[in-house]
Amino acid sequence: MTRTRARIADRLMRWWLPLSLAAGALAGAGYALAGEAVYTADAYVVVVADGDPERAANFATAYARISAHPGFLTGAEAEQAALSVAASPDAPLVRLTSAAATGWEAAARANRAAGALIAYAATHAADTRVRLASFATAVPPLRPSSPVLLISVAVGACGAVTLACLLRLAWWPARRDDRDDRDDDRLEDRHDDRRAPEPALSGANA
Repeated sequence: MTRTRARIADRLMRWWLPLSLAAGALAGAGYALAGEAVYTADAYVVVVADGDPERAANFATAYARISAHPGFLTGAEAEQAALSVAASPDAPLVRLTSAAATGWEAAARANRAAGALIAYAATHAADTRVRLASFATAVPPLRPSSPVLLISVAVGACGAVTLACLLRLAWWPARRDDRDDRDDDRLEDRHDDRRAPEPALSGANA
């Protein structure tokens, strides 16, 4: 049993890298195939400020910030939690991204949020002197945004290799010390055998 365990341990130490890569890749693939798909869709709204691009960009940032407030664009908690709004850094655009279990639902949520933001800006256009218009409506995505099979496989493989490296570093010194102790014991046994006195002759052989 001891020799069998030692052989298994030696083989694992020799093939730890491909084994950990294979195990991690399989785990990542299993997660990607078994995990629930999430679809995301983007809708874009443009800010128009009568030929003043700087003012338009400032209001795009302001509308993106206030859109994150709960209940501002939608009263449904699920839609609000799945919605993210951001302003473009180089254009007076507001991007509204929504996530859902299906592509059609994600696109519908993003378009509803964009329509609510345009309607809110229209009620304050007299004070702000800016208006919002739809720049691009959201379309249902063909593929889910997560989980992605290749990314899941890569993440699983990297995580398994990292864990295997840590375990190898933690186990290797103790295993090397055991080998050194066994080698020392063997050397001591051989040395004792060499020094062992020969039996004395007695009787007729003396």
